Amino acid sequence: MRVLMMTPRIDEEDSLLGFIITWVNKLAEKIEKLYIICTGYSQADLRKNIEVYNLNEKSNKFTKANYFVKLMFSILPKVDVVFCHMYPEFTLMAAPFAKIFRKPIVTWYAHRHVNWKLLIAHSLASRMITATKEGLRIRSSKVIVTGHGIDIERFKPVINLDVKEKDRIVILSVGRISPIKDYETLIKAAGLLVNGEGIRNLEFIIVGGVPMRTHVKYYEKLREIVSELALEDYVKFIGFVPFKNITDYYHQSDIFVNLCPTGSADKAVLEAMACGKPVIVCNETYGSLLRPYDNICVFKYRDFKDLAIKLKELIINKSLWAEIGKHNREQVIKYHSLTHFLDLLVRVFKEVSA
Repeated sequence: MRVLMMTPRIDEEDSLLGFIITWVNKLAEKIEKLYIICTGYSQADLRKNIEVYNLNEKSNKFTKANYFVKLMFSILPKVDVVFCHMYPEFTLMAAPFAKIFRKPIVTWYAHRHVNWKLLIAHSLASRMITATKEGLRIRSSKVIVTGHGIDIERFKPVINLDVKEKDRIVILSVGRISPIKDYETLIKAAGLLVNGEGIRNLEFIIVGGVPMRTHVKYYEKLREIVSELALEDYVKFIGFVPFKNITDYYHQSDIFVNLCPTGSADKAVLEAMACGKPVIVCNETYGSLLRPYDNICVFKYRDFKDLAIKLKELIINKSLWAEIGKHNREQVIKYHSLTHFLDLLVRVFKEVSA
């Protein structure tokens, strides 16, 4: 089987998209040839049966469009299927050419938001795949749930880590600095635990940059809340961390917290779970994965008091950490591993191209 994949970026340094390199290398093991058209490329160690074409090599919209048309007429006759990853726009771009050459399109999408571009992409694609049913909110026989594709070899518990006993319990959250991440709830919960409960052996680590200028004020607001609650010694903003280094933070943490509302499953939560960490979330998408520990590990959205209660319960019950962590990793392996995802993906490719 030969596949054309359209994806945003091939770059191991990218904090959000760095996982794509592992995806494409593992996918290439299962097929004869993988062509990739992307909008950003940094040299990476890729398998020999992968060819990458970077649209951003061209200087302006006209030359990019011309290059894209040439690529489509050159590559499409050679492939069995087109795989459009993440952006509905890719499906819209590929569809006219796919129709000319009678090639099926499989589109990946995992986000709570549904817009007109996604609806059109759905009408053009032969199949739509997503990580969870909440990640693609279109009721259709075209939609297939595949899991998130977590690399369980990269994200795994550390065995025999030679570190001295830590003075503090590390509570980690990973994700860009954005209002949707609701970090103020975590900071306010930290205030209750440190100032109200007098639990001072805590450290709250927030890993994530500020990718959008419009969110700089939100970041400044978070720093103000930290200052108002006198938490400068307890809450740390790490900033941007390359994907290849993010496992260090999971391994050094004790509890992982995600504050996003119910919607598509956030990969960071699944990565922490794969590393054998107990997680606390408010996204009800994880309810079935966390059961029977959901009464401890799920809090009410934007309720910092409830989050503080759940954190305190885990903090004082360290004996549960290993038990919950083992359960969490098993759940990721079963439903969200990269092997599980790619097996389903290749099966879909074969079905639509038969």
